Amino acid sequence: MSVVVEFTTVPELFDRTTTKYAAERRPILMKKVGNEYQGISFTEYRREVERFALGLASLGVKQDDRVAIIAENRPEWVVADMGIVALGAVDVPICLALTPPQIAYILNDTGARIVVVSNSLQLGNVLKIQSDVKSLERIIPMNEKSDQKSDISLTFQEVFALGARFEKKHPEFFRKALSRVKPQDLLTIIYASGTTGNPKGVMLTHGNLCPNIKAAAEIFPLGPTDTLLSFLPLCHSFERMAGDYTAMSCGCTVAYAESAETVRDNLLEVRPTVVTTVPRLFERIYSRIINEKEIQTLQKDLPTYERVRRFELLPEQLTVDNGEITPTLKVKRRRNVDGLLWKGLSQKRKRHSEPRLPEKKTRGRSAG
Repeated sequence: MSVVVEFTTVPELFDRTTTKYAAERRPILMKKVGNEYQGISFTEYRREVERFALGLASLGVKQDDRVAIIAENRPEWVVADMGIVALGAVDVPICLALTPPQIAYILNDTGARIVVVSNSLQLGNVLKIQSDVKSLERIIPMNEKSDQKSDISLTFQEVFALGARFEKKHPEFFRKALSRVKPQDLLTIIYASGTTGNPKGVMLTHGNLCPNIKAAAEIFPLGPTDTLLSFLPLCHSFERMAGDYTAMSCGCTVAYAESAETVRDNLLEVRPTVVTTVPRLFERIYSRIINEKEIQTLQKDLPTYERVRRFELLPEQLTVDNGEITPTLKVKRRRNVDGLLWKGLSQKRKRHSEPRLPEKKTRGRSAG
């Protein structure tokens, strides 16, 4: 289906979508808290974006300023992103895998004034290069608890508090900021690693992304009844456009996987109707299913399985062929039996340990 609201900029998309669904109780975002997923309503999401944006405004962030984000997929990522772009500032997403010198290069190249980080690890990485980035004024950790201390750091909640105070003095500031953003304004700078030299920054305007969002919504049948599971990095253009902005434009709910390793379990918990993904995910799930089947085969032969559990046999000394298990040599005591079961059986089977799905039997569209 097509988009549920008309828009020419990302702040306009945010404003009109959250207004349209303000009365609905269903969530726009979901995250895992403890053992279950909890939702964030459209109204709650809008309020957090407003307070974060106004908190940034109280710190002096204005239109065209650069603010970086270094974090895994989580609701705070999209709150920070939308708060940044709502002011007309420019979002600079940075990959979690980058080293402190690489982070310093991007921050210096963009002249970023503020960096939003997810946890103590990323806070520590930024603190290591703080003296090398002259433009850096503030670091905002998403997690409240941190062993790292800095005189320029503010927590997410502290920024929210600044925003609430700023709003009392400037009640119309947020609304006016949204209306000032134009399609030709710069939205984001996404750095792609090149084959040589330092990463290159790709400058994208609101006018670059908004037509893509609308085109994707026309092609793929998304709507308010859909739930999307997001696990691809939001710092990449594909997930940001498809798993965030396009989902919002169609009124979808977005649930965030705990990590790439837990996607299979999160699929069962969330039961999404849509997943933005890459072929590698299906290969990993397929491989894991095959491994588990072979471990179950071993468990059926209880005498042999118990010998493995007592460390009398290693999986490397077992042959699995057509469902038959053959123990061979006695071996020394070893630890981590479950890991060895997985590894040993994978090595012994005749198939490749991570087979690819037959291309002729797969159908469907792909993007990116």
